[in-house]
Amino acid sequence: MPQLNFILATNNDFKISELTRELAFFGATGQDYQAVLGRRVAFPPEGTTSYAANATQKAQFISQLLPDALVIADDSGIELAHRPGELGVQTARELHAKFGTPAVNQALIERAVDPDRGFTMQTVIALARGGELMALYHGQLTGQIARTPWPTGHGLDQILIPAGLTRPLAALPLPEFVKYDHRSQAVAALVKGMTQDEA
Repeated sequence: MPQLNFILATNNDFKISELTRELAFFGATGQDYQAVLGRRVAFPPEGTTSYAANATQKAQFISQLLPDALVIADDSGIELAHRPGELGVQTARELHAKFGTPAVNQALIERAVDPDRGFTMQTVIALARGGELMALYHGQLTGQIARTPWPTGHGLDQILIPAGLTRPLAALPLPEFVKYDHRSQAVAALVKGMTQDEA
């Protein structure tokens, strides 16, 4: 069976790196759309109500430009247990606009509510081809927000402690990381779904 290859519909360098790493872990490959298309494009503005809608819009947009490719896009967000109605689908826009990228982790640490400091992190990956949505894949991580960031790693991985563990995602080796990480779960479902379809 030929290896699955997906085109990544994002301008976020961290997402490109993480999706490529996670696809490789599950036996597939990922490629930045810019390397195939030969240019960078501006995506349509994202909505504020649905992870699935945002991911679908991005995947369909790039798949219209690369109609023969399997194109994936994701949308993710965090919800704090005791602050309903905050963040969620608007996580990136709210946090980065209010606090700036370097201060996002500290902002979440301060907003987490004791005693459990609970959170839920959601990801939806949309798969599209020829401008049409083929499938949606979901991942979810629950746990608690750390009180201090882990000294290594990147972004929210430094402060998200999966339920049942005492260390954040950034401290976990890759085989353990992918069991808990929300985006990894969606990637695993994607590869499994495509592999079963081709069997």
